[in-house]
Amino acid sequence: MPVARFLASEHGTEARVPITIASGSGNLSAGTVLGKITATGKYGPYDDSATDGRQTAVGILGEDVDASSGDVGTFMYVHCIVYAARLVGLDANGKADLKGQIIFL
Repeated sequence: MPVARFLASEHGTEARVPITIASGSGNLSAGTVLGKITATGKYGPYDDSATDGRQTAVGILGEDVDASSGDVGTFMYVHCIVYAARLVGLDANGKADLKGQIIFL
């Protein structure tokens, strides 16, 4: 498997967690930080100011998806080594949420 641009190594990448990206989330790039929507159990882009569960970062999207008009089955990484500057949507609070799971370079 080729290493995605945001991954610093293949360490932990065998642990792909299957997820569903919620309809209406739009076009998301691999490396997007994700949060889990409490009401549905689906995922969307992490947003520290959200109040639906997405305010807590829980993983990193593993591939590009388009969830503009429908739910999309995909996967996320929850344990890996990444280049923080190459992630989409990462902020200090998201980084703190993922501490211990994700190693940031």
